[in-house]
Amino acid sequence: MHVSLKARPLFLITALLLLRLAAAAMPQSHIFSRLTAEDGLRSNYVHAVMQDKSGFMWVGSQGGLQRYDGRQFEYFPFPQFPGVARQGVQHIIETNGNTLWIAYNTCVVTYDYVREKAALVPVQYQSHEKSFQATQLFTDSRGLIWLCTSTHGTFLYDRVAKAFVPFSRFFGDTAFRIFNVAEDPLTHDYWLGTSIGLCLLDYRNKHCYTPAWNPHRIPLLAEPAMQRTITRLYGDSRGGLFINTWGRLEELPSFFHYNPKTRRLGAPQRMGAMAQLLEDRKGMVWSAGDKLLLFSSDGNLQQEFQRDQFARYGLDYTDMFCLEEDNMQNIWIGTSNGLFIFNHTRQQFQTTAFKPAGVAGPSPLLEAADIWQHPNGDVWVASWGQGLLVYDSTLTLLKKHLLHPTDYQRNMLWCLQPLPDGRVLAGAQHANLLTIDPRTWAVEYRVLSGLDNRTIRCMTLDAGGNVWIGTQRGLIAKWDYRRDNIRVFRDSLYRKELFLWNHVQDIHAGSDGHIWAGTANYGLLKLDTAGNIVQRFATDEKRHTLPGDNVRQLQPAGNNLLLVGAGGIAVIDMQHNIVINTLTEEQGLPGNVITNLVPISAQQVFFTSNFSAGKVNLQARKVVHFGRKYGVADESFQLPASMRLRDGRIVFGATKNILSFQPDSLREPQRPPDVRIHYFKTGGDVKSPYQPMQAGGARITLDHTSNTFTIGYTSLAYLEQDNLTYYYRLEGIDAGWVNAGQRQYVNYSNLAPGDYVFHVYCENGEGLATRSITSMAVSIAKPLWRKGWFYAAIVLLIAGAVFLVHSLRVNRIMATEQVRRRIARDLHDDMGSTLTSINIMSSMARRNADRNDLSKTLEFLVKIGESTTQMMESMDDIVWSINPLNDNTQRVIARMREFTTGVLEARQIGFSFLVDEKIFTRKLRLESRHDFFMIYKEAITNIAKYAQCTFTDIRVQLRKGQLVLRVQDNGVGFNISEAGEGDGLQNMQRRAYRMNGQLSIQSQLGKGTVVVLMFPTT
Repeated sequence: MHVSLKARPLFLITALLLLRLAAAAMPQSHIFSRLTAEDGLRSNYVHAVMQDKSGFMWVGSQGGLQRYDGRQFEYFPFPQFPGVARQGVQHIIETNGNTLWIAYNTCVVTYDYVREKAALVPVQYQSHEKSFQATQLFTDSRGLIWLCTSTHGTFLYDRVAKAFVPFSRFFGDTAFRIFNVAEDPLTHDYWLGTSIGLCLLDYRNKHCYTPAWNPHRIPLLAEPAMQRTITRLYGDSRGGLFINTWGRLEELPSFFHYNPKTRRLGAPQRMGAMAQLLEDRKGMVWSAGDKLLLFSSDGNLQQEFQRDQFARYGLDYTDMFCLEEDNMQNIWIGTSNGLFIFNHTRQQFQTTAFKPAGVAGPSPLLEAADIWQHPNGDVWVASWGQGLLVYDSTLTLLKKHLLHPTDYQRNMLWCLQPLPDGRVLAGAQHANLLTIDPRTWAVEYRVLSGLDNRTIRCMTLDAGGNVWIGTQRGLIAKWDYRRDNIRVFRDSLYRKELFLWNHVQDIHAGSDGHIWAGTANYGLLKLDTAGNIVQRFATDEKRHTLPGDNVRQLQPAGNNLLLVGAGGIAVIDMQHNIVINTLTEEQGLPGNVITNLVPISAQQVFFTSNFSAGKVNLQARKVVHFGRKYGVADESFQLPASMRLRDGRIVFGATKNILSFQPDSLREPQRPPDVRIHYFKTGGDVKSPYQPMQAGGARITLDHTSNTFTIGYTSLAYLEQDNLTYYYRLEGIDAGWVNAGQRQYVNYSNLAPGDYVFHVYCENGEGLATRSITSMAVSIAKPLWRKGWFYAAIVLLIAGAVFLVHSLRVNRIMATEQVRRRIARDLHDDMGSTLTSINIMSSMARRNADRNDLSKTLEFLVKIGESTTQMMESMDDIVWSINPLNDNTQRVIARMREFTTGVLEARQIGFSFLVDEKIFTRKLRLESRHDFFMIYKEAITNIAKYAQCTFTDIRVQLRKGQLVLRVQDNGVGFNISEAGEGDGLQNMQRRAYRMNGQLSIQSQLGKGTVVVLMFPTT
């Protein structure tokens, strides 16, 4: 519908004509990564850092020596050298043969990191002090190793003495101390920084020229400025000298540069103290000390890097001690506040910090929502909360800051739209619309009727001069600003306040007159000029599918292509209504919320997600992440605010700052270092990472039980890890290359015996792979049971086992047969004699009965009864002994207790029966069980018949694997010597002997009797 708006009065708010700030150029900001004790450093005071030939970083601090692999630190305490572990490291160098030279506080240690062998190198200084302050440790072109100190002079390594000896041993005594040495790359003589100034050592003639003795009139030695204490001296590859002097009466040191081409010494400069200097691969010289400085190849100061103790990724230190450049041109800085890393050549992103005039303390959030460049080059930034910011074209000068003094809603800007007449529209909160005239900076404020007080999120201008508006809560409006007519389009559920479209977050007018509107949860809508939906693109549209329905940005890319940020990146052919390309997290995007898209070229697109920035190649489907290495800190990019400026720069807004860069300035991509096998682990066994793990050189041999292992790998590109994708393959297991993403390890489980070869390489976001594929052979030995000789041994073992089983079976049968024969013999003897006695007594009883001698007859009948009872008991004992159910000890003890009760209670003899429960776990053989019970039975029977006692103590115990039976009574006792011929006692001894036991009988007249039986059990 058409709505006529009443024009608001145009008023000039001179109070809002914003401040013009001083046109001072803002220094280029840099992003530093930082490692501290929280990351594994043993101390934040880092005095030495060095990269070895393998690519690993060695760090020396007050906590000792550590190695860093990009993930963790490993400590090397050298316990074989007492006291070294408690010393700090001052310098580290590497010489031939993979040998590190580490200068501690009192000595030097060499360490071969391949063979893992260390040696102590003494320093022969003539002083009572046990420590020294090393200023330099280096090896020259002749292979000499120099150690310079500020306290004890300079030393050279003597290969014969295997020690550092004083400088005077080689070149004679000097009356001064040498603090630094710099070798001349042309003459290979040595410049000396000493306590008396600059000197020159003529190596061939062994002469040392000084300011006082200068027979060849060397100009540099005659310079008065060079006749003061040289605290730091450094020579570059071109013969230039960087000299730090500090006179006795001077408050601050002075810096000089000597140019070998002009043979002139530069004017003194105040650069602060210099702790270490370094020449990088491009010939630039870095200095770390009081300041971090970068000099050009001719010695001119190129840049000073500001200390920033408040920025999260700033350079924060009290002192700087050392410098190192790694194989990826990253600069490592050892400081009193940890280890800082940054890449100066790749940090091409400029950060424009938002700092409003008159604001003390932390700056407020910027919340950049839209960016536009005025024809005069100024860059306009719409801020959600800070109004409108107008910067110059360099983004170093804030020229205007339009901020309403009372109505904060009019400062919550979302979008900018220039009009053909030169004015600029700014959409704000609650349907507020600002019309700005850049010529006079007059601002008209109004609330656009018909939008239901909805926030204006986005605007675009169609070919007919109409402004199309997208709002919060899903309104699309077509506004003829010249006639002030507006027509509003709503979704079908808007009246029910269900808001099918939710927010309209971006809008674009196509060249063919169609309008493209991105919604928050209903996908992308293509509308005609009448507001009718021609086509919808969304996740549920089969032929027009988007990666997501939350459309955050629309960006034309030429050739009728439209870039869409929705759950990833989609490319739409607007003429044919088709999606021709999509990229998501599977292709390496950092997330599914894409907030900015800016074309760089036909195939490359700059993007931001809500928490990162990067570049994607649409054709190669490769992603490069712009992290701290490139100068992008952990910013938040929540809103679509970006633009390609006319000079080619891309500028984009963040929550806190504005960032810009020139895509053409980004250096050519660099191949990542070859992947190294970092560790090979089977259980707790970890192989050294310094084994030659290259194809044909490394082989790991494992036994069959170690067929589950983990391989760790890494490319030592320390600031590039976010851009690396690893690929691996194990020949014989993996059919092809496996994409591991950023994972730096792989597990293999339960591999069969055999030979395998593991391959690994990586690619960066530009699609460049490592120059070579790292390989490692793994051999898993066959188990013993799969070898030929093992089968022969198994056959012999089975045959032996069969023979053994047969022998045991035969022996068991024979033993059983022997028991049976013995039982049968005992049964025959006992029953035979008893039946014979019964037969005789029966005959005598019949004879006496015939004679009517009743008393004699009764006597024989009683004896016959007793014999019959005795025979029945013997039969019962034998049957009980051979019953398999009585194999356990509990049954034996129960029968003993039953027998004791029946015998002793009948004669009114009290008794105690104590049993050690441990014996219940023991077993008795059949013959042992029978003999044990018969011995016990005989002992109890003798007590009942002869002891005349009132109490009996019975104990059954287990001692050292033997069963011990102890029976003691308080009876009359007997004389053992007189009773030795008794059958009962002899039977007891015989049975104990058969059990491999010992029987002891002790008795005295009037003191009772003690019977003790001990025999082994199983």
